Amino acid sequence: MVWAWQLWLSPRPLHRTKVTSQTSFTTANNAAHYQFLTENDGLWGVRETHNIENPTVAAGLSGPPLHIHLQQDEYFQVEQGVLGAITDGKEHAITKDDGILKIPAGTRHRFWCHKSATESLVFHGWIDPQDLDYQLDKNALRNIQGYFADCERSNLKPSVFQLVSFAYYSGTVLTPPFWVPTWFLVSVHHIVARWIAEGLLGYQPWYPEYTVKAGSE
Repeated sequence: MVWAWQLWLSPRPLHRTKVTSQTSFTTANNAAHYQFLTENDGLWGVRETHNIENPTVAAGLSGPPLHIHLQQDEYFQVEQGVLGAITDGKEHAITKDDGILKIPAGTRHRFWCHKSATESLVFHGWIDPQDLDYQLDKNALRNIQGYFADCERSNLKPSVFQLVSFAYYSGTVLTPPFWVPTWFLVSVHHIVARWIAEGLLGYQPWYPEYTVKAGSE
């Protein structure tokens, strides 16, 4: 239950759209489309399409902000267009001819549709390992994108406290563009997610409208 004073302190969508049954969905602003995939080894992956004609994509804002996955390596393989990526301060422009880009756990990074692209960006991404308690998985993506879409429908600005909570419980920390010790980022995320987002504001780290119960996928 969310109290009126919590809504006053941090407004949030009063209606959450159920996305648990969706194997594909479009993000807020219709910038990108996510399609979940089953890999040859039975694990999951995702195909993302970023529409180059969308203003958010054209501005290089359709990808996530700078972040670090604490325990998981992330992989990208471009199928069309140009993937822009920053890894520990170094910028890359990746095409399908460049093969697989691996971003090791602990690497500060972000990605987007590169400004040199002349067509929409399509890439295949996956995470390894996929059997951790705090991990980036399909539920984490549904949580984040479902929340963003509901904020857009409600004409609300997403809460940084809710986003930090989502990140914290997916083994991810957001980071500024300059170097900050990872242990410090983890400590800040713990305080913001557990003490402020959950304890003070009544946010949840996951929602039944967005999240599939373990073992049901």
